[in-house]
Amino acid sequence: MNHRALHPAADLGLALRLYRNLSPLLAGLPPLLASFSPKLAEGVNGRRGLLRRLLNESAGVRGGVWFHVTSVGEYEQARPLIAALKEQDPKRPVMVTHFSPSGYHYAHRRPCADLHDYLPFDDPSAMAQLVAAWRPRALVFIKFDLWPNQVLAAWRREVPVVLLAGSLAPGSARLKPLARSMYRDLFDRFAHIGVCTDEDARRFTADLGVTAPVSVTGDTRAEQVILRFEAARDGLTAARLKGLGGRMLVLGSTWPPDEALWLPILPALLQRHPDLRVVLTPHEPDARHLASIERKLDAAGVAHLRLGRLMAGEPGERARVIVVDSIGVLAEIYRSGHLAYVGRSFTTGVHNTMEPAVCGLPVLFGPRIGNAEEAGRMVQRGAGFVLRRPDEALAAATRLLADDDERTRLGQLAREVVLQQRGATARSLAVLEPLLARRPA
Repeated sequence: MNHRALHPAADLGLALRLYRNLSPLLAGLPPLLASFSPKLAEGVNGRRGLLRRLLNESAGVRGGVWFHVTSVGEYEQARPLIAALKEQDPKRPVMVTHFSPSGYHYAHRRPCADLHDYLPFDDPSAMAQLVAAWRPRALVFIKFDLWPNQVLAAWRREVPVVLLAGSLAPGSARLKPLARSMYRDLFDRFAHIGVCTDEDARRFTADLGVTAPVSVTGDTRAEQVILRFEAARDGLTAARLKGLGGRMLVLGSTWPPDEALWLPILPALLQRHPDLRVVLTPHEPDARHLASIERKLDAAGVAHLRLGRLMAGEPGERARVIVVDSIGVLAEIYRSGHLAYVGRSFTTGVHNTMEPAVCGLPVLFGPRIGNAEEAGRMVQRGAGFVLRRPDEALAAATRLLADDDERTRLGQLAREVVLQQRGATARSLAVLEPLLARRPA
């Protein structure tokens, strides 16, 4: 008999008991607040009838491996693990629950598991019902998103709970006094905590104070970037850009605040470096946005050409800026570059900094990089640079373009940040396999 189920409050610390008592109320707040946030409203609507829907799937998923991810990035970290598990045992069910609507929709366009759906809001009764019905062989969290009642429901059923590709940022709210107590209580119920870096491991053990096993398993998403880079060759786009000659500054996945950082200083930067070309890649290359960029370049007297016209054979020798008017080619464009800036780092968080780094480019970005641990590691090693104002962008790009040897050295440091994650999938599987081999409770 499971003594944990008989004593549901046993061994819970004060902070965790407080959360558990308040959680039914907290789980009921999103529907009340949905009218104030379209994204929240979408998540609430997607969860209508969710628990019944998930329970109805029980027969097909019972005894499987349950992954929980919050959004797109965490799902990308889970995918190589799920693929490896499916290769080992195609008949073993794998379930993925998602918190955010963006992650949910992204996964439905790129499914890799037997079930993809939202996770219920963290109500103790809902989580207990779901764990009891699914009886998963293991519950796997990716990166950092975990829900206390979900963890407790699994722990009480003696389901091994694991964190993989885990991270704990230096300024994380989980290290604040009250939260620290609750999260230490939760993580001490984990069978294993696999983290991305030595720094993450130290923060879990020394700063958070967990006693559960912690090891550095690595970042599986970084490993996928490595494998894609090594499997690919320069395509037509990279070849055409390289054929223009000179050095390339790639401005990748830019949003309007990123363009406001660079467009004012491009004339001065291009004048200082006569061989330089800039490849400007908007995140959303719709007609209106492209026209706005081109008007600003015209006003600054900067010759430009759209990538589509270049690829169609139009001469591009006079163009100093190539404006990318298509999607899906940025990873290849980085292969033609010498220096990169990655956008969205003035809004919700920087886009993929690993793609330019694996190409051996020093990487520039704006101030919001907390969502990308690898960007922080690049900054620590002197191969990543935070920019806040146009004059900083001009100074950094000028300095890096002035010394080819130093730029190459820094690019290799950035590349090493990514290459150090090689083997992350195998190390993560080595954590999971002994737990999956155990007899289910």
